[in-house]
Amino acid sequence: MQVLHGEATAPAFARLLKKTLEPDDYVLLAHVFEEISVLALHHLVPEALLFDAFAFDLYWDELREDVARLRAGTGNEKFCENFEIASERAREYRADRPPKTRWAHGDEGPHRGGDPRPDRPREGSPARPPGRAQTARLP
Repeated sequence: MQVLHGEATAPAFARLLKKTLEPDDYVLLAHVFEEISVLALHHLVPEALLFDAFAFDLYWDELREDVARLRAGTGNEKFCENFEIASERAREYRADRPPKTRWAHGDEGPHRGGDPRPDRPREGSPARPPGRAQTARLP
């Protein structure tokens, strides 16, 4: 988080979110996302944590053409390959999980994990560790 919100990268990341990138932003952000992707793909950072916090698939969509141009210009087909792989995994992650705001409205749609409303924490959540029965609340 510090990398993206740090002094050197924060302005470019903010422009990415607003879709107002400047020419120097593309390579900087591609390198940052490549480095973060390497950590995730080697299981040093849980993919779920990364994909829940960041829209890697959408960031790739924004930077893909510039990465392709750099690959062609340098002859380095491996440039940002981890970022590309992570973006596909992020796309699958996003497709498998609807926005959490649906849970607050009681939408029992086809998402994993049921309905983790605040009054009924999911099994394995900090409020309800695995294997512990939920105790009944008295009025």
